[in-house]
Amino acid sequence: MPESAMKSVIVLLFIIATCYCAVDFNDRPRNFSIELLHYTQLQTDGHVVISPYGIWTLMTGVALGATGNSYNQLARAFILPKNRGNLIKGYKELSSIVLNSKTNAVTLTSKNFVFLDNDFNVYPEFKRTIQNDFDASVKVLDFQDPNSARIANTYIEKSGGRVSNVLRSDDFAEARMLLTNVISFKGLWQSPFNKSETVVEPFYNEGKTVIGSVNMMFQKGQFPYSNIRELESFVLELPYGDDGKYSMIFILPYPKLKVNDVYRNFAKFTLKDIFKKLQSDVDDFGLEEIDVKIPRFHITTNVVMNKPLNDMGVYDIFQPNLANFQRVTNEDIFVSAIVHKADIEVTESGTVASAVSSAYLADRISSPSFYANRPFIYFVIEKSTTTVLFGGIYSKPTVY
Repeated sequence: MPESAMKSVIVLLFIIATCYCAVDFNDRPRNFSIELLHYTQLQTDGHVVISPYGIWTLMTGVALGATGNSYNQLARAFILPKNRGNLIKGYKELSSIVLNSKTNAVTLTSKNFVFLDNDFNVYPEFKRTIQNDFDASVKVLDFQDPNSARIANTYIEKSGGRVSNVLRSDDFAEARMLLTNVISFKGLWQSPFNKSETVVEPFYNEGKTVIGSVNMMFQKGQFPYSNIRELESFVLELPYGDDGKYSMIFILPYPKLKVNDVYRNFAKFTLKDIFKKLQSDVDDFGLEEIDVKIPRFHITTNVVMNKPLNDMGVYDIFQPNLANFQRVTNEDIFVSAIVHKADIEVTESGTVASAVSSAYLADRISSPSFYANRPFIYFVIEKSTTTVLFGGIYSKPTVY
């Protein structure tokens, strides 16, 4: 069939994070998170926030309709099971754990939406699967109606999406079906920063050159902290609430080391290893007083994920002559674009979505300090499954 005769599926992922302040399937969103963040930051000049869990959620929905090599590439990139039943079962089990916030200090919601053009014929079985197994709200619209975006956005807000103006009129122009995931996280620190301690301080690059200023938050407290030589980084954990289920991890590369150098080390030292090391140090040394300095910051990322997913080996779903979605429809469809929008705010109350060269040899001998006054990596994590809800890099200072 000529390309001009083919229809397109535009899959859009919009994620908004607003934060103040033993299932086998749990390996899946964790293992690809570092790689996904790495390839995305290459498209965004290294200053970025994304939601690996939100992207995984959306791509699981795409995989439910994919067949042949289109599914195989998704399965390899996102480490999905070959068996469709296991995919659905694992998705449900992981989501029930990750999204089950038991503390008032954390509000976490993830909603899936599917919008169908009124003359697009979807197999009933796929529609049932999307609704029952993927827990998606499905709505049929006239995509040619100029009010379709407004109607869809109202539907998302009324369905608990917690965000406004997700979709635009242009998104419906060539589309036949839109899959959207909206995830929001609001977390209050277990130990908040005192605003009166926040002052403007310089922020440096890896070469110790001042590249800007930040509002630097400060507190002295007892937190899990490690010097992890395998990562060539200092690592600090700041928990949300009092139940230990969610926390934010800050990874500060050794002096003169770039963030990309640390990324290479993740090949041999995982996020699960980080938590093991943090706990081991707590067991061995106890919780020591740490001088903590973290910039107050707000990052918004709006990026087309096609290229990062290409880098992870996902090609066919984007190609009109190769995409295979035989579980969705008998029409020839493909994914036009995957658009990811994420927003995170880190303040004294919580998260809304320089050491000398010899210091890293000292381990825990002296009273440690964690001064994030140069580029660093951060993750918001559900700890029991080591699932990365949000992750990013802070490298472009602003006084926020």
